[in-house]
Amino acid sequence: MKLLRIIIGAALGAIGATVAAWCGLYLVGIVRGSGSLFDTNPEAANCFFAAWFALVLVASIVGGVKASRR
Repeated sequence: MKLLRIIIGAALGAIGATVAAWCGLYLVGIVRGSGSLFDTNPEAANCFFAAWFALVLVASIVGGVKASRR
């Protein structure tokens, strides 16, 4: 049961990080206005996906650790 709690905590952390990253990208698109950020600056796509991966990794670890301590 404890392992299931850790897995669920890690999944919720990853989902939360994903929602935050993609909502932030959407808001940047609204503020910028002119086309996709990835179309105008291809290097931005690489930076975004690297940051998204790192954020999901950290959020998964934190979510799993917090779930295991309950």
